[in-house]
Amino acid sequence: MILNKKLLVALCVTLLASMGISLPYPVLTPLFIGAEPTALNQYAGLSGNVLLTIIIAVYPLGIFIGSSFIGALSDRFGRKKVLGQTLIICFIGYWVSAYALMEQNYLLLLVSRFLTGITEGNVAIARAIALDIGETGDEKSAQSKTAAISLINSAVFLGWLLGPLIGGLLAEVESYYAMLAAAFGAFVCYVLVTAFLQETRIVSYASKLSVWQAVRQENSFYLLRSQWIRKLFYAYFIYTLAINLFYEFYPIWLVDKQDYGSLDIGLATTNMTLFMTLSSVLLVTYFQKQFGLTAPMRFAMALLACALLIVPSSEGLQTHLLFAMCGILIAIFNGMLPVYVSENEPSSGHGATMGLLTMTFCLANVFASIVGGILLMFDSTLPIYMSAGFFLLALGLFQYWLFKIQNSQFSVKIKE
Repeated sequence: MILNKKLLVALCVTLLASMGISLPYPVLTPLFIGAEPTALNQYAGLSGNVLLTIIIAVYPLGIFIGSSFIGALSDRFGRKKVLGQTLIICFIGYWVSAYALMEQNYLLLLVSRFLTGITEGNVAIARAIALDIGETGDEKSAQSKTAAISLINSAVFLGWLLGPLIGGLLAEVESYYAMLAAAFGAFVCYVLVTAFLQETRIVSYASKLSVWQAVRQENSFYLLRSQWIRKLFYAYFIYTLAINLFYEFYPIWLVDKQDYGSLDIGLATTNMTLFMTLSSVLLVTYFQKQFGLTAPMRFAMALLACALLIVPSSEGLQTHLLFAMCGILIAIFNGMLPVYVSENEPSSGHGATMGLLTMTFCLANVFASIVGGILLMFDSTLPIYMSAGFFLLALGLFQYWLFKIQNSQFSVKIKE
């Protein structure tokens, strides 16, 4: 696929936005855990562990809420307009977070992180832009969409990789520098969108609604009225539950079973993220072209389950190879699913459906924390085994609720 101006802007925005999301993570933990008592980590007499947990939890909560309506708003009011406005709010949110850290104001930091989280739901708009660009209206549409979505995903993965590295370096000077850097990134994104992004969504004003009316009447929750979308939601929830169980708890398993330190965990994570990024750029579109959409998705879920059943008994180089394999398989599935949804639900706005997928991921993140925390009380390998089980369950749900229906419909058309 040729990189046009629209897609280049979407890639830049996605990269800077994902860096902004991950950049503060290495900053906050040292301020609350094992730190000298301050007004920030002693707020309301609560322990640093409790305060950090609240700060971390409120951000994905904001993303969950924002994803429910930001993508849908872009369907009605246009990608460029909504993306630009959310980036302004994001810029303000990071500035307030930096100020809160300077003043050691916990409550202000909490509010600003929640506000920023809401605006980070705009990653759904970037994916919607990619799908808009790939909409060719012919048999090559799925291939064009897959290429565009894969590049967007590679920008997300690269941002996850670079963000913590930059944030950790800046935090060595002053903790609030990372927030200022994230604010600068949001500002650069806003300039790029305003100056270079051309609208990819044809906006209809036949039925004029205010923003608040649109939020209430056209948010992503309303997609669940469709039986097909509900089945998609349940199946994807199980898949993302598996992903989050693995991603959140493999560092604990590495420490517990293989005595990994922070650097070793960082290298393992970098290894997996690097293979995610490279696979998104080099492999996903090829697999889609050769095998279609559903076969690679089934293949990815099945092999992810097999890999995670082996991980607990692995060590050393074998562990890194399995993590690399997981990175490749996750990239394949994540590159195919948005296109599969777009091809099967063309009547739903891309923004709303991408928002629903982001919402589902955030919701699964919360449930994974609870389920994994309970399993961790018994053994650090259990969350990984449970993740493998959820991948198999997700495979079954996708096959019998979604893929099987699609295949049977295709067979009927051939007979006709």
